[in-house]
Amino acid sequence: MIRSAGDFAPETAANLRQSGWSILQLPAGLTLATLRQQGAPFRSDRYFKEFAGEVVETPTPACSIAYQPALLAGSLNLRYEACEELIAEFNRSAPAACRAVIGQAAACVYVVNRHHEDTGSFPLAGAYCWTSDHYRDTHLVVGVFGRERPIIVAPLPEKQGRGVGVMPLIVPIDFGF
Repeated sequence: MIRSAGDFAPETAANLRQSGWSILQLPAGLTLATLRQQGAPFRSDRYFKEFAGEVVETPTPACSIAYQPALLAGSLNLRYEACEELIAEFNRSAPAACRAVIGQAAACVYVVNRHHEDTGSFPLAGAYCWTSDHYRDTHLVVGVFGRERPIIVAPLPEKQGRGVGVMPLIVPIDFGF
């Protein structure tokens, strides 16, 4: 079987699922604005009115991603740089042919929303996760608070980390994510 660039090999996908990871196909070109247009349940328009104009947002690539609906153990209340170090440490024992990344804000929102559509529950409830997208000299966070329109996206000053961790996304190692 020939696999597309950005897809997990069948045996890798099976191993990830056996280890408790869920797998999604991430569509190409997603941004927070496109997710909003598609009906993602953002809590308010604040991000779009106050911050979006200054955000350096990377659209998503089309690829397979694996996730677990929780923060990486030990990442809660850490600054972005410390979470990057945890991801690097995680990658030392990541499944073969895979690597963990801190996802773009759109990828994280997509995962949160899709998980809710598939299971009826929102991952990250009551917490924020760091994303790789930049706002001025910091990064965006994605949080889930409440049940109706719970998704919050905002910049968070680097000096803070309370209530924030990292939700690693697993991607194929041979794919430039």
